[in-house]
Amino acid sequence: MKKRLFFVIFTLVLFALNTSSSQAGTEKQEGIKVSNPMFSLTLPKEMKGKFVAEKGKDNIRIFDKTSKEEGFGGYAFGVIAFKEPKDHAMMPGGKKIGELTDKKGILYDIVLDYPTDVQYDYTSDKHETYDVLYDYGDFAGENLKGIKGSTYFDAQGTRGEDLYKDVLTKHLKALEEKWDSSKLEEENMSYMYNVLSQPAKKSKKKTDVLEKAGYTYYDTNGDGIDELLIGEIAQGNWKGIIYDIYTMVDRRPAHVVSGGTRDRYFICDDVFICNEYSSGALESGWHVFTLVENSTELFPQVGFKYDGYTNRKNPWFISYNFQENQWDNVSQATFKERKKVFDKYERFDFVPFKTLKNAK
Repeated sequence: MKKRLFFVIFTLVLFALNTSSSQAGTEKQEGIKVSNPMFSLTLPKEMKGKFVAEKGKDNIRIFDKTSKEEGFGGYAFGVIAFKEPKDHAMMPGGKKIGELTDKKGILYDIVLDYPTDVQYDYTSDKHETYDVLYDYGDFAGENLKGIKGSTYFDAQGTRGEDLYKDVLTKHLKALEEKWDSSKLEEENMSYMYNVLSQPAKKSKKKTDVLEKAGYTYYDTNGDGIDELLIGEIAQGNWKGIIYDIYTMVDRRPAHVVSGGTRDRYFICDDVFICNEYSSGALESGWHVFTLVENSTELFPQVGFKYDGYTNRKNPWFISYNFQENQWDNVSQATFKERKKVFDKYERFDFVPFKTLKNAK
């Protein structure tokens, strides 16, 4: 809740700064192609005369003309250039869609921005034009072009396969060489890769860790940039288990967290990172986080635990401040009702490292 409030405040401040910095040069323009000093955006021909474009030196904002004139805002989407990733981190409604290099060789993140509140007359069903413009935002990157010496690269800096090649190469080396637990932890990797490399008990089948460990890309925080998730290729309740998470910080790969046997990670309900842990036969818990944009920080959301050591008769607890070890004892029914929202794990089909090796 605190994070969402901060997001809203941050957006209002950012919007005010962008507006004030370019207000003097703001120009309303109706047409098919809209340009500022860095890039141009082409809109559908059928929208001619139905939208208003406001331009700043580093942004273009598209409004539904009717909604704007009727006093409902009408803001459908915007495209904004940022020199530093930190400048658009935690920007609600914003996600990176590509990168632009200007004539001086300066690199910019291009961010698609959406409004965080209703911008049309929601009491009426006549807002088709707004809907078309809003939906068109998803195709803005395909219709963006650098101008005056600038070059735009759609989706650059967003796709996992382009961002984490060195990280995957290092993990492949660790698996092939069967690094021990100490070496793995020294290199900020989960010790579980050593566990996976051990022969299976009561089995004559040779263990190939390259077939037991895998990876996938997934944008956990909705900023448009993939994270790298590395985990075990398993079935049942273990399917989708994550042992290492990497993200991008200032356009460079950064390690977020490692997990283990009693300290497992999953993606749940699309955008949350759930840490399952166990501290003994009578205690197990679930800590739910979101990943802060352009950061390795995991922001706590809610915690659940079954703690028979503290209260054997009523061992169900919930916390919104579990890092300070503040827990509320609740009924089993309340526990199950609140926790079920976070029980929807993403069951990834990880790509085996064996595939990566064969592609070399």
